[in-house]
Amino acid sequence: MSRTARDRDARDAYLFLALACAVTWLLDLPLALAWLRHETPPPYALPMSGLGAFGPTFVAFGISLYRRELRETFGRWRGPPLVVLLALLAPAALHLVATLVEVALGGKPAQWFYPPTQPERVAALIVFPLGEEMGWRGFAYAKLVRRHGPVMGNLLLGTVWGIWHLFMMVTPDKGMPTPSAVAYAVATLALWSVVFAWVFERGKRSLAVAIALHMGAHIDNVDRAPDTEVRLRILRLAVVAVAAFFAGRALLRAAKSGVDGAGRSDESVPSNKGGYGARAL
Repeated sequence: MSRTARDRDARDAYLFLALACAVTWLLDLPLALAWLRHETPPPYALPMSGLGAFGPTFVAFGISLYRRELRETFGRWRGPPLVVLLALLAPAALHLVATLVEVALGGKPAQWFYPPTQPERVAALIVFPLGEEMGWRGFAYAKLVRRHGPVMGNLLLGTVWGIWHLFMMVTPDKGMPTPSAVAYAVATLALWSVVFAWVFERGKRSLAVAIALHMGAHIDNVDRAPDTEVRLRILRLAVVAVAAFFAGRALLRAAKSGVDGAGRSDESVPSNKGGYGARAL
């Protein structure tokens, strides 16, 4: 890929990241303001917030339509079934490792597993992965990897992914999240983005794999764990950081050797920091 094309891709990715946040924040704003004011939300606030989950997909569709890249963004669905299953189970598996360490240290977790038990959480299990992943992984992923490499590109993607959740962190009982809560969420999603990237590459950049990963995070949504479990939260972050380290190392080795995420040689994969080139496009 030429430098001009890579620069254009980078501009499109930055535009996407900015617009995805802007669209979702605008749609989330009425509900967040009502909760900050301890008021009953207006009737339109909750439906608007639901639409906000599709902000990344709306923006990805618009830019892809303009660039005539709809197939590249939305057309990659075939992936190895075993990788899809791994993706679905991966978040709970890493959370379990952290919980086991906590128990070994003498802790008593409030719960070992946080499945969706209410209708709105079951809906979120479906809506959020579909609304987000066609933007994050479908559109922005390859463009950021080509510009910044497989590790820095995904850390950037994950950082914005965390910031994108800002108004979703507002609650009727606590109001705005604390700076430390926001920092923790951003750091967690930045690291998870690198882990997602490794599984995504193993799954041939299939959207089904990306969506399964995201669904896995909702199947065991540890964000609902008590705030008082500080050590366990730190352990979860540490476990994801270790997983991200090994995932990032594998991604960098693949990029340098010209081997794709499934371990196959591919002459179209450049060995520069742009990562996997146009292989999956």
